[in-house]
Amino acid sequence: MPLLSFEKFKEDFNLNNHRLRVLTWPLFGTLIFSTGLFFIYKLNQYLSPWQNWIQAIGNSRNYCELNRLDQLIVQPSNTWSNLGYIIIAFIFIGIAKNDLQYSERKNVNNLLAKFPGFSYLIGFSTLYMGIGSFMFHATLTYFFQKLDQTGMYFLLISFIAYTLFKLFPTISINGKIKSSHSIILWGAITLQVLFFLFLWKIPINILFPTLTLTFFISNFILINKVKKSDSIIGLLKASFITLLVAYTIWILDITNRLCSPTSIFQGHAVWHILNTCSIFLAYLYYRSEEFYPTAND
Repeated sequence: MPLLSFEKFKEDFNLNNHRLRVLTWPLFGTLIFSTGLFFIYKLNQYLSPWQNWIQAIGNSRNYCELNRLDQLIVQPSNTWSNLGYIIIAFIFIGIAKNDLQYSERKNVNNLLAKFPGFSYLIGFSTLYMGIGSFMFHATLTYFFQKLDQTGMYFLLISFIAYTLFKLFPTISINGKIKSSHSIILWGAITLQVLFFLFLWKIPINILFPTLTLTFFISNFILINKVKKSDSIIGLLKASFITLLVAYTIWILDITNRLCSPTSIFQGHAVWHILNTCSIFLAYLYYRSEEFYPTAND
């Protein structure tokens, strides 16, 4: 991205004290690390350390890609396609770190920039999901299946928590108006722990679509509720459309209607890539918002 273009990007998305490396380091760092990991994989490709682990349940073996149960990585394409999650996770975490160090962030009119705890929550939730999904498709084991599923919930909870904060940015305590961000952040983390311990057992085909629709519907409603605000609404629409396309491809893959088991091109891998794009677009939408909350940092 040319320097002049990045300056415009900074302006549009409230990246006040950020440098271009907040985007480039996660990209190149993840790719360099993954290259080394790939060489290790190729040297040990025909090891099979997962045979004695408890195997994943449900539709875990129904994806189109051939299950190479005698190899180190059972589903290669579905595994490596998770790198996108890890890249954007480190971008979100890097942005949060820079936001926290910005001395003038109290005067910023964007809540994500003003309260970096939400970027940290979104970033670490995305990282957790990316690693969990990577290891799940690499192993098809029950333990990493749990990480994969709870990771999706963690990310949705983090986005919904930020949406809730936008709706209720302040709270009255002993007659004093204070920011509600700490309460909402800790509430989201508590809910994530509950999902990890108990709630993840709720059928994913019911819970995941419900949380996803809750996220998008609440955001579109919030656009009309929050006054004195401005944002690039097209980003939220693009995020929603991208997710719909991704979900369609997920269905075609798992029902074997779009299927070539030994091909490097896998529908579920495309699902991962499009989800990465959808998450990044939703985050950029939040960064594009400009309004004047009453919350105090």
